[in-house]
Amino acid sequence: MFCKKLCSSLNNNTLKKIIAFIPLFLFLFVFQISNSQEDVKTSVLVVRGGHPYDTPDFENMCNSLEGVNVDLVLDAHFKTMKLNKIKEKYTAILFLNQNKYYEESDKTKRKYVELTNEGIGMVFLHFTLSSQPNWDQYHDIIGGKWFLGKFTPEKAKRSTYFIDLKVDVKVLDKKHPVTKGIKDFTMTDVFYGNIYLKPEVKPLLGSNNKDLAPIAWTQKYNKSKVVYIMPGYSKKAFENPSYKKLVSNALNYVSDME
Repeated sequence: MFCKKLCSSLNNNTLKKIIAFIPLFLFLFVFQISNSQEDVKTSVLVVRGGHPYDTPDFENMCNSLEGVNVDLVLDAHFKTMKLNKIKEKYTAILFLNQNKYYEESDKTKRKYVELTNEGIGMVFLHFTLSSQPNWDQYHDIIGGKWFLGKFTPEKAKRSTYFIDLKVDVKVLDKKHPVTKGIKDFTMTDVFYGNIYLKPEVKPLLGSNNKDLAPIAWTQKYNKSKVVYIMPGYSKKAFENPSYKKLVSNALNYVSDME
């Protein structure tokens, strides 16, 4: 009888202790799940080259983007990468590359299109808009085109640019995932005017400067979400908190295939 009472007492005490620790166990469990979710980051391939820019500052920005892990490669390396390897590792590509001097190979052209068929998200920055002046499908993917003088005989159609220009940026769609958490802001960088913009793209950012084109837009091409962001040349842009937020938002947005 004594043994039964002792066992019962021990069992009751043990049960009380277990019950007392349940809230702590639940807290630690939820905390662990939360941390695991935060550790999951968008895997991004960054392709750059072909035009000067503030290189160290751009790389520093890429490595500090919120919710993003990056691998930085030069344009020449990107062209040698196998499509299936890109698809296996990355959900988005950030382009800051330019080629306006020679025609791309058919293999490279197919790669861009095949990437959109696979639904790989694409974010294009700054001078990508003036790349590939004779490849129309490239500009269909981006959603616009900057017209180079040497390829545009009619002067009125040539695009313009403004160096070291301070601009009041206006958020045109405050509910879009790319502009989430971003208010109107001011930044200094290189901006473009008199560009071609596809009618179906959705402008996300504008300005109070009538000489400038929309500063950011988005569209879908085949299965890929695409975002173009006009700034992306100088340290002043790469260190601007709103710009960094814009780029990270864009990469996370295009990575989501839903």
